[in-house]
Amino acid sequence: MRIDPTAGSDRASNNFEALRWIAASAVILAHAWGLRGQAGAYERATGLDLGWSAVVMFFALSGYLISASAGRRAPSAFWTARILRIFPGLLVSTFLTALAVSAVSRFDAHAYFTSAQTWKFVFGTGTLLGTEYALPGAFEHNVSTQANGSLWTLRYEVACYAIIFAMVWAARRTRLDFGLAALVGALGCAAAHAAILASGRPAPVQITNILSLFVPFALGAFFQARRTSPRLWQVAAGLAAAAALARTPLYTCAAASAIALLTLWLAHTKNRALSAISALPDYSYGIYIYAYPIQQIVILTTPGLPPLAQAAASFVLTLVPAALSWHFIEAPAMALKSRRPPSPASSPARVSDIRADRDRIEASNPLLLLR
Repeated sequence: MRIDPTAGSDRASNNFEALRWIAASAVILAHAWGLRGQAGAYERATGLDLGWSAVVMFFALSGYLISASAGRRAPSAFWTARILRIFPGLLVSTFLTALAVSAVSRFDAHAYFTSAQTWKFVFGTGTLLGTEYALPGAFEHNVSTQANGSLWTLRYEVACYAIIFAMVWAARRTRLDFGLAALVGALGCAAAHAAILASGRPAPVQITNILSLFVPFALGAFFQARRTSPRLWQVAAGLAAAAALARTPLYTCAAASAIALLTLWLAHTKNRALSAISALPDYSYGIYIYAYPIQQIVILTTPGLPPLAQAAASFVLTLVPAALSWHFIEAPAMALKSRRPPSPASSPARVSDIRADRDRIEASNPLLLLR
């Protein structure tokens, strides 16, 4: 099994960065209605949450890029790169969010900053070791009382990293076809998710979340392993299948698959508008981790603002911390990993190419983001 270590690394040859911008912006748009307890036009038309669909985009792109990184790096180098990408920006974000939200909390400063909940949010959520998304005395009269409800996805992205990393390394030591294994994994997760829904029995949300989100991640890894992208007919077939499976237990994962196929097709399709967006600095992670608390504050302070206006205002305001995060936290942290030597498995003829491409490959959202 061989994964091309430089696939997806050149921003001039793909639209990965533009699609991350679009996905992060779509989350803001989704929350413009969702944080008011309303359904937007996309949700009414498809039955899917727009924010969830944006997260699926992140996972598909991340699966494509992370599998390449896992295939070309030693374990320590791979996990160092992932830690440097996710946690410096995240920890600064949770600290600054707690600081900013203190201004709108009903608690006084002493009660707020001595509350265990505050520091569980900062360090528990900031390290993904805790699941505290609210802050004491804040947003109690908003539809959502969370200070940053978007961060729940990051632990699932890290889980997907671990699964794909294990599959890649198993494939390197056996005759396992990594691409086929990723595809089977996606199908198996979709079947298991549908079986849980069809049973009608309650299941831990952590199980249903990882099953549905691993589907687009694994599809991204599959196309990376095959060093190709979906064809337009495959995208159309995926969308048609999702539409046909609406109102069935398979719909969630069918929709995730269709969104992943469309995303990966767009990532490799020449488009001037997407190319123009890709030329921008990659603020997508910063947008993702700062937008939610900013939207909560905007809703709290301007309750009469229409959803679209609220989304626009929140987007503009979010660009400030997102830009600062990228230029002063994320990019410097990512630069640290370029000082590490390449994996011993890298052939001498490709070492210079790998070094030149490293930052672009590893800039994938942990989403995230995700990136």
